[in-house]
Amino acid sequence: MRLLFFILLSAQTFAQPQIAIKTWYDKINETTYTFYEDHVVREPFLNNKKDKIFFNPTPIDYPEYSSIWYDGALHLTSKRGGLVYRVEKDTTVRIDRSFQHRKQNKASQFVYRDTLFRYGGYGFWRANNFFTYFDRTTKEWEYYPIEGFQFPPEAYGAPCFLLGDTFYSFGGTEVDKFTGLAGQKNNDIWTFDFTTRKWTNLGKTAVNLYPYKTVQKDSLFYLFGHPMDTDHNLLVDLMNNQVRIFTHSFTSANISKTEPAFFRGDSLYYYNNNNLYSAVLSENTFNNPQHVERLFFDQRTLFTNLTYIALFAFVILVVSYLWIIYQRTRAPRLVRGGIRKKFDFYPLREEEELILGLLQSKLTATTEDILRVIGREELSNSQNNKRKADAIVEINNLMKQLVGKKIIKTRKDPNDKRQLIYYYKRNLLN
Repeated sequence: MRLLFFILLSAQTFAQPQIAIKTWYDKINETTYTFYEDHVVREPFLNNKKDKIFFNPTPIDYPEYSSIWYDGALHLTSKRGGLVYRVEKDTTVRIDRSFQHRKQNKASQFVYRDTLFRYGGYGFWRANNFFTYFDRTTKEWEYYPIEGFQFPPEAYGAPCFLLGDTFYSFGGTEVDKFTGLAGQKNNDIWTFDFTTRKWTNLGKTAVNLYPYKTVQKDSLFYLFGHPMDTDHNLLVDLMNNQVRIFTHSFTSANISKTEPAFFRGDSLYYYNNNNLYSAVLSENTFNNPQHVERLFFDQRTLFTNLTYIALFAFVILVVSYLWIIYQRTRAPRLVRGGIRKKFDFYPLREEEELILGLLQSKLTATTEDILRVIGREELSNSQNNKRKADAIVEINNLMKQLVGKKIIKTRKDPNDKRQLIYYYKRNLLN
């Protein structure tokens, strides 16, 4: 009886299904791949026909692999770099002649024009800022040569996107040069043009894309954030440098950042705990943004605008300087014995010439300053004051005739109301 119970218990134990490790969706052939310890279950999205693909052999360090559809088949690439396995109809085949160099942890992986690429990554206390590609001829990973002298900083774990011939890299985490550990976050946005093989720095962004689950639909990227980690959902339009910000929805709270999500038409499909769910994006989800802002500020536009501003300011300064010079050439000049304007000469009395010379040099003067210059000992104070007052009146009358403005203004001394201070107005007389 005990033997029978043990046999039944053992059979029940071995009959328990394996727990799925992860699910991956290939949008090219619309097929779902669910990974288990020793096999993969392949299920086309449009029917329920399932196929099992057993690992033979099991990839080294499985399941630390990234999935990608490449060269007409599912491939598994080691997250640490080097190893590449092709998943055939009923087995797995290692196709590389490389080794697991452990230098591409958290690298970005994508296919461009039938070529498998990896960008960035981290390993041995250093981050990468270059591309490698899998060469079908040599079966090894080769360095992808680029042109120009601009390079993004060495960083890893950056959100990356491929649109047409342009690769976008959103900063990443830099490595501390002294400790070799994770350093500061880099907020620069760089693009790589595969047609010219050149990098371009677009500028900085204030939008943090790290906490979001990104789902691409055509040229737009829908970013779902869990309410515990983010404040909003985002819709990123890279081509138009725009990010639209939306309130959270019930769907965004259920989407897992580590499990696949994809669009078919206007319907969103996502996996949670390896179970498939669907949702239709309503008007309140991604059609009524709270506000819209720039994803980044284009450095070329900034440089152009600053250049125009600098040129405009320079032109204003030059024009202002020339205008001042022109006004000065037109202004009358104080010469010996009087004032000359163009070819006309206007004589001044001695006290008038002395007062103008004093104010030209000091700009302000008190009554005592002026009397000290024009006063005569044989005259009384009242007579000298009258000569001073008459001289100032005559000077102002002459300047009003010549330029339409008074050149000497009189105000009471703020410290002694009995005293007067005379102010000289510049740029009216050379």
